[in-house]
Amino acid sequence: MKLIRRNQYILTAILLCTPFSVPQAQDFDFENVPQDVLMQFGTGPFAQTYSISGRINPFYLRGDFDGDGKPDYAVLVLSNKDHSRGIAIWLSSQAKIFVLGAGRPFKLSRGDSADFEFMNVWQVYGKKPVERGVQAGPPPRLIGEALLVGKKESASGLIYWNGQQFVWYQQGD
Repeated sequence: MKLIRRNQYILTAILLCTPFSVPQAQDFDFENVPQDVLMQFGTGPFAQTYSISGRINPFYLRGDFDGDGKPDYAVLVLSNKDHSRGIAIWLSSQAKIFVLGAGRPFKLSRGDSADFEFMNVWQVYGKKPVERGVQAGPPPRLIGEALLVGKKESASGLIYWNGQQFVWYQQGD
């Protein structure tokens, strides 16, 4: 009986001292991810430069970001080089991925280049009128849906397609 109890203490100590890690993108179960997302973000040169990040649930969003009536996808990513954070958006009509942040320049309203470290919430913002933001100038007219990204109970902004590129419109501080 003493031997069993001693072994239980040893096992408990081992379990308590064993480090565990948060699952990385490669540990995800991708069964529920659309095939388009897997094909665009999980293969080729893109996958050599960036990894899908699961730090926010959901880690990808579907919307019509360029207003062409076809589904587009936004995915949270990490740069494989320096682990900086960003958003990759695939416009299906252009068959092109746009990377915002993650080591690439993307200007926020304050003029800083974003790495989206602050971001802990995001959602698709429908194609509807945009309310005037804080010190952001007149609101944009959306040609498609947008991404509303932010820090919970703090700052937020819209990322929208202006016909040529994705831009930021500050919503609140």
